[in-house]
Amino acid sequence: MNKIIFLIFLPLIIASCSENIEKKNFNSFLNEPCMILNYEGDNTLEGKYILAKEVQNNDSILKIDFPTDFYLNNTNCKNWIIGWGTNKPLYDAGVENLRAIEKIDTKNNVIYLGKLLRGNGLPNEKQRIVFWNTKPSGFNNLIKKPIIDPSIWPEFSGKSISFSSIEYDSLLSKWILIVNECDTNKIQIYAAMSDNLIDWQVAINGAPILRSSDFKNCTWAMDKAGKQTQTPYVTDIIRNNNKWYLFMDGYDSKGKRNIGIAISDATLLGPYKINQNPVLSVGEVGSWNDEAVFYGKVKKQKNEFIMFYDGRNSDGDERVGMAGSTDLTNWINSKNNPVIDQHTGWRSDIGCSEPNFIQIHNDSIFLLISGVKKFKMGAWHHYITKRMYLDKSGNVNDTQLGFYISTDGGKSFSAHKNNPIFTNDYSNKYENEHMGGNFKLIKTDTADYIFYQAKSSFEGSKYNIMLRVKEK
Repeated sequence: MNKIIFLIFLPLIIASCSENIEKKNFNSFLNEPCMILNYEGDNTLEGKYILAKEVQNNDSILKIDFPTDFYLNNTNCKNWIIGWGTNKPLYDAGVENLRAIEKIDTKNNVIYLGKLLRGNGLPNEKQRIVFWNTKPSGFNNLIKKPIIDPSIWPEFSGKSISFSSIEYDSLLSKWILIVNECDTNKIQIYAAMSDNLIDWQVAINGAPILRSSDFKNCTWAMDKAGKQTQTPYVTDIIRNNNKWYLFMDGYDSKGKRNIGIAISDATLLGPYKINQNPVLSVGEVGSWNDEAVFYGKVKKQKNEFIMFYDGRNSDGDERVGMAGSTDLTNWINSKNNPVIDQHTGWRSDIGCSEPNFIQIHNDSIFLLISGVKKFKMGAWHHYITKRMYLDKSGNVNDTQLGFYISTDGGKSFSAHKNNPIFTNDYSNKYENEHMGGNFKLIKTDTADYIFYQAKSSFEGSKYNIMLRVKEK
């Protein structure tokens, strides 16, 4: 059977060993690149894209020019897939067509492509290509399907599911998963239980743990229209002094998005007392977060708590803010806000900055945040260039995740040099659109588990909760 030989042109790159690069090469549980699309290896908009040099459908050994520091080799290449677009507006992100990689012959500079995983055919000569990592930092998508079907909850509306976190409740001796309905007008909060993080069953007979009517006295928990027709979205869960704190965000009567909490003195399943007022509100008119503060993620640091959140102004610009608290109910914004205001490269779009995960290591703060490559260019650009949305491969309008580190208590952050550090697997039909809004790492004696939210075009556009595992 003939093999597909795919040749690319990659000029020689000599990597800089500057102090700045070394600072960005920090270690965490995710360190490996997940997307490679340009010669520079930094996934910037301005970089020189990797192009197909020659494509043949035979067993001939053909020459290509690999850089000496190219990340893929014959040892790791089967964890990667290769993608290309359609050369058509709106469909040119490098994920529309995908193939497996069978082998890389570094001696003779040849890539052997395998099974077609998505789309059709082969790339054309001089077409832009993107390499995608399907097993980032050793985390394998062992379970290809979503971990849970939202139809297990009798009252659940629609098919899209948004999850907040997964925590172990010692009183119940169970892992508890808290989720919201999403992409629907009716939104309530549900729970599932598990003994092993793999098999999930409904909690409290499938009834919601919080209904929209439970928030009727809250000033911050409405929908965008200012009506009390839905619960807010739960974004994080914290256990402190034998109490469970649900962090969530909703809208006030003016349509401003704020962060609030609900507290349980019992189990993670409730009952909950909901604070009627938000714990973190939008800023003054004209400030960087005067339209919304949302997606709060919380972590304990020594004797205090820190929260990172997404702040949006009236122009739609999103940046990352930071707040501190000693009791989880009273929060003070950092004087250095916004602490991350970088929209370049893989996260060049100003409309995406959700925090997803916080890790504390000694005096360093590791923060995982979302990013999207700039997509819409404007009508005048389209008229002049006649190339609407083209020339931008890799996560165009698709959310991916990247690490940032602070060594000064959150005053400043540096981006990891391999960002984005976690992407969805576009070859899996259950997550072939983009990442969702949440991410959870759970470490056990036998394996590390990553739960994440991703959108699928399979059976209609919907969000699923997916799982990857790294066995020890």
